[in-house]
Amino acid sequence: MREINDSFDSKTYALKEDLRLSPEEVWKKGTLVKIYIESTPSLIKLKFYPATETREGSVGRLAAYMINNDIESGKFDARDVEEWVATKFLLTVPKNKKTK
Repeated sequence: MREINDSFDSKTYALKEDLRLSPEEVWKKGTLVKIYIESTPSLIKLKFYPATETREGSVGRLAAYMINNDIESGKFDARDVEEWVATKFLLTVPKNKKTK
């Protein structure tokens, strides 16, 4: 998971649709976020936080999860994670960064 998370560190994503986390908390479509993956013995979690904050200084929000038993050992790789991320997030280039 460390290698996968390292690949996400420099990327910014936008929510593809409104994401309701609770009755009071809704993150709007287009909100810029950073993402990371957490793994526990039973779950793999796709989490996100505001792009304007640091991972260490923010509270990660759960966007989706998979039960580890549903993933065949050794068959789940970085490409699978990218596809999973793409179901909720769109890779963006922040407007304040210049591209060559």
